[in-house]
Amino acid sequence: MEKSIENIWKEGFLNRDALIAPKVNDIYNKKSIHIIEKFKRMFLINIWGIIIGSSLLFIASFFVGALLAGSIVLTMMFWVAYTAYQELQALENIDKGQSSYTFLKSFKDWISKSIDRYGKMYRVVYPVLILVFYFGIWFSDMFAGKREMVAAKSNDLVFGLHIHTTIIIIIAAVLMGIFSKAIHRRDVKTIYGGILKKLDLAVVEMEQLRNE
Repeated sequence: MEKSIENIWKEGFLNRDALIAPKVNDIYNKKSIHIIEKFKRMFLINIWGIIIGSSLLFIASFFVGALLAGSIVLTMMFWVAYTAYQELQALENIDKGQSSYTFLKSFKDWISKSIDRYGKMYRVVYPVLILVFYFGIWFSDMFAGKREMVAAKSNDLVFGLHIHTTIIIIIAAVLMGIFSKAIHRRDVKTIYGGILKKLDLAVVEMEQLRNE
């Protein structure tokens, strides 16, 4: 062969006037779209997981006598799901007709902004969920016997709450709010790490070829 696959790829990607360029660029545009479509499918599954999971939790809260807590959790998680849906809609605005390099760079920019917006939202969501779970479970009908037992054996109660345990929960909620961005980034890496790694490698490879 007079030209290796790598050389043909370089010529097609870097030289828009080359005869092979349209075909090669089309191949890598499709590859870029495939990465994003896979990400979108996982993102959509995650949204439905939030909706279904929070709905089941709401139903469970009814049976354990913690309907108020279940309603708050349901509202918060639906807010998260709706925000995720809006982010997904914003992703649709990325121009799929541009070059694969620009396409993936736009996608990386969307991810970065999305993570930042989610991090700010979770400053509220994480602490609220922790406090709601604590108060909801403690004051649920299921824990009525436990509350009576603690009240009989302890004098460290304020408004029916064990003061030391409550302080620990409040501190945990505050810390979750402070470190919400870092926690969310770790969650994103855990769920979407494989796709994001492929994305980073593809962008780095393209940048290297563009600079040669």
